[in-house]
Parts: sequence; structure tokens; C-alpha cells
Amino acid sequence: MRKFTATLLAAALIAPVIATPAMAAPGHSQSQSHSPDRREQPGHQKSGKGPQFRKGEKFDRSRATHYQVVDYRKYRNVKAPPKGYRYVRSGNDMLLVGVTSGIVAAVTSGMFR
Repeated sequence: MRKFTATLLAAALIAPVIATPAMAAPGHSQSQSHSPDRREQPGHQKSGKGPQFRKGEKFDRSRATHYQVVDYRKYRNVKAPPKGYRYVRSGNDMLLVGVTSGIVAAVTSGMFR
């Protein structure tokens, strides 16, 4: 029993010493892999073209580039929005947004060129 206890004690003391250099190696830390100014934010593209909204995301008018309410009748193959929804423009995308909730229901990319 004494040998077993001594082995457990030795393993408990040595394991943190062995594991520490591996954890301290450069590139293994999350804080080093993402600098604070380059964090990915939801709704933003990496290419720098501005915000891009996704289905199910809350629409924020202040993040939209070239924001405007869109008249669907001016565009081919665009159906009338369901009751309680409207089409808006954000960049080159046409978004179907709930009027009261502000949730993006559909995204049509590249509608405006």
C-alpha cells in the first residue's frame, strides 16, 4: 500500500511539471492566435467589403451599407414580401426582414451591382 501511495504522490507532483512546457509553447495559447483588433465579429466578412447579414440574425440598420427600403416591384423574380416583412438593401444584398422583430428571414446576394 505504501508503494502504491508513493507512486500516486510522485505522479501527481511530476505531471504538472512535465505538462507545463507544452502548454507554454508559443502558438498554443488562444490569446496569441487572435489579436484583439482582428476578432471575427458575427455578420462581418473577412474580405473587408463591409457587413454581411445572415438568415436568422438581427438586422441592425446602422451596420448596413447603402441601407434603403426596397420596392420589390422594380425587380424581376422578386415576390411580394409576406405580411409583416419588407425588403431592405444592405450593400449588394437584398434582405427580407421582419418589420417588428428585425430578424433577417432571407438573403439574396448580389441583387444590386
